[in-house]
Amino acid sequence: MAQEIDGKIYTTADLEEIRRQQIDILKKDAGNADAICELVCANALLCEEYMIDFGPAWKNAALCREIAKYIPALIECEERRVIAANVCHRARAALYNHPRLSLRLMELERDAIIELNDEQAENLEMGIDPLNAEITRYSLNIMAADQKRFDDIENDGHLRKDPIEWTAEYEEAIARAEEKAHAELANEPRGMGFCFSYWPTLQRILFRDYGIRWRSPAEMNPGVIFD
Repeated sequence: MAQEIDGKIYTTADLEEIRRQQIDILKKDAGNADAICELVCANALLCEEYMIDFGPAWKNAALCREIAKYIPALIECEERRVIAANVCHRARAALYNHPRLSLRLMELERDAIIELNDEQAENLEMGIDPLNAEITRYSLNIMAADQKRFDDIENDGHLRKDPIEWTAEYEEAIARAEEKAHAELANEPRGMGFCFSYWPTLQRILFRDYGIRWRSPAEMNPGVIFD
């Protein structure tokens, strides 16, 4: 899939090259605001690209950590705060299974929004009130997971998720486990029914390599038909 930006089409390969170029610039000039802006924007777009059709979404955690590292420099620039807020919002929307990293992006998004004037705030993808509500929910769920109070974890959608997904152990292991699962299933066609190969493979890897007993969406939602 390609992204259109200011009338120009960028492929995933283009975005990856832009990212590499900005990293090279920042190695020589760590405070280059233009390079930081280009880097975090490319990272957010790559996160969205990697989510498509069972793509390499495990890469998104590293991209989001990089965003979290550099975004504070943009928040300090008045003319780039809207970009900072929207980058955090879009990257977080493409980040699954990493509640603590998602929370950090939400907090940075809020930091940017707080500094905006009313006119700038009109260009945001998310307002401060719903963002604060999500920050509170994530904070309480993470606290409950850390204290092993799994029954107190609030679900975030119509489908039930295994509460283990809120634990630090799961968050630390899931990107590597997903990469291994995709490697094992490299010859499996991505499309309808792929989840029925993917979930058992991921489940086995999580237990075998990381000692994590994870229940798949199918197990958590026995009355739901998945494809």
